[in-house]
Amino acid sequence: MMKVKKQNNKLIRILCAVVFAAFSFIYIYMFQGELLALLQDHLSEGVTRSNTLVTAMVITILLVLLQWLINSVSRLCGRWEALSYIPSCALLALLTDVNDGTILYSANKWLWGVPLCVLLYLGVVWLERMTKHARRRDFFGVLWPNMLTFSLLFVLTSQIGNHAPAPHMELAAWRYMHDDDYEKVLRVGRRSDDYNAELTALRNLAMAKTGQLGERMFHYPQPYGAEGFIFNKYSQQTTSYGASEYYTRLGNEPFGGESGMAFCHRMYAKNDSAIYRDIYLAALLLEKNLPTFVAESAVKNAVGSALPTHYQEALVLYNDLHPSTPVAFTPDSAVVSRFAEFRALEQEHVGNSIVAKNLAKRKFGDTYWFYYDF
Repeated sequence: MMKVKKQNNKLIRILCAVVFAAFSFIYIYMFQGELLALLQDHLSEGVTRSNTLVTAMVITILLVLLQWLINSVSRLCGRWEALSYIPSCALLALLTDVNDGTILYSANKWLWGVPLCVLLYLGVVWLERMTKHARRRDFFGVLWPNMLTFSLLFVLTSQIGNHAPAPHMELAAWRYMHDDDYEKVLRVGRRSDDYNAELTALRNLAMAKTGQLGERMFHYPQPYGAEGFIFNKYSQQTTSYGASEYYTRLGNEPFGGESGMAFCHRMYAKNDSAIYRDIYLAALLLEKNLPTFVAESAVKNAVGSALPTHYQEALVLYNDLHPSTPVAFTPDSAVVSRFAEFRALEQEHVGNSIVAKNLAKRKFGDTYWFYYDF
């Protein structure tokens, strides 16, 4: 009987190691890889780069070794084997608990989380010692408690980690930004309505770098106006390594307390290059300052096809709002037709703004008109 018990314990030990290793690898590789990659990039200030596959393998191996070292002292086995993975699960959870992409850990969770895990683990070891003679010795009698325990540990681990879509999209965008692949930056979350200030700034920078602000700016959420060109504007943390890289790529940085509009205008006034001109005109649109946009854009007598789509949309809207002083330009027929549909939809639901907004978003959510009116 003792031989059977030892054999069962050995099988359970191997099975638990395989189950935990599989969970750890999949959790890191598929759900937290971008986050940990940027964590390494931040801590090394860009000196080292991370491979998600290698990161997942290395962390998994280290966590399994941690369990082995701790359990060599506590000697939890049999139906208690899975509980010996509490420290490894706790470390994995805390490792992936990053606050909104700022790469700073929640100090409060570390302060109470680590002592709590230690106390819980010591309590488990004590309980195991007190009940060692009351255990079932057959294989399935020790298998199901371990699988149930793992289920609870894995759920708790997943809940503690950061799963908010926007920070993960921000981190993915950063990885492509590091490689100067601005098109891939713009593909990240292009069908998602989730956003944060940093992701918005990265997208705006990528569009500016590729000369696409006038064509694609309103394909993405723009809730911050001209402040969407300032990185870390709404972060409570100190200026991060990411902000430093962002402004290096932009070629300028705001003064303390400078507004986004003032920042964009100053860059353009200092250097009349194509990128700063695009940013300044984009900022005027984001601030809904159509009169200044018209005065600055020099579009009189222009043919629509020579202008970016959002510029045409802004000018068509300006002429609609200022019929007595219209801008002389020839818009594309498709833009004119689409604007007529937009206005017709608004008129049809003039008494119900919520319905009008929802319907307009589906069909015109990528236009300047939707941004301006809703």
